[in-house]
Amino acid sequence: MDYTVKKMDISYNRSYKALSPQGFVIHSTDTPGATAQNEHDYFNSGNRQASAHYFVDWQEIIQTVPENEQAWHAGPAANSRYLSVEMCEPSDNSIEKFLQVWKRTVWLVADACVRYGWSAQNNIYSHRGISLMYKETNHTDPMQYLERFGETWDSLLEAIDRKITELIKQKGVAKMKNLIITNRGADERAAGYLADYLKAPVVLLDQLTDDTVQGAENIYVVGGSDKPVSSAILISGSNRYETCRKVLDICGNK
Repeated sequence: MDYTVKKMDISYNRSYKALSPQGFVIHSTDTPGATAQNEHDYFNSGNRQASAHYFVDWQEIIQTVPENEQAWHAGPAANSRYLSVEMCEPSDNSIEKFLQVWKRTVWLVADACVRYGWSAQNNIYSHRGISLMYKETNHTDPMQYLERFGETWDSLLEAIDRKITELIKQKGVAKMKNLIITNRGADERAAGYLADYLKAPVVLLDQLTDDTVQGAENIYVVGGSDKPVSSAILISGSNRYETCRKVLDICGNK
């Protein structure tokens, strides 16, 4: 199912700096019991030196900063590149509430992936991953939050990948000019480069449906030797490095 996003721009804690997003950073609030509305009100009532694009709880999704504007969520390097979402945490360890937060977050991030042509493996980051990458923060969320309810970062990415495939089918892939297909593993990184260049979604081969294939105007298969349809363009080398080189040559030559 699709969810409604409530747009409620905050007045405080705004950068007003332009953002052309390259992906999504997923956080957790570490304020057990606080709802998305509570979080909105907190960041809208004083100078907090922090903000996020979205807050998701067990009842709703609230957008507090436009997607074309930088929020203050993970340090300057990440703020200038990525959208952000804060997963709200129930105070009573309710698995039912957590699952509602999970479902809404998966949908929100997957919807952005479809709109921007991103993939979960190449464009979605945890705050922990961003901390390790840029070393501008030391946060480790949302790992502990997910683990508390029996989930992992990998299981979240897999859920987002499945939702991307589902949304592409729902929204009608005839609107999609380019589609990137690849296998799990080494070739996913190369597929991500091509997807970034073509502004196209990536679908894993084991999640591919007939509707998805039939609706895409141009299909690129990165790695391997199999094509789901004869008209697909196969980009594959003798190893993952050669495959990546072929992808980069295409991006450069065009």
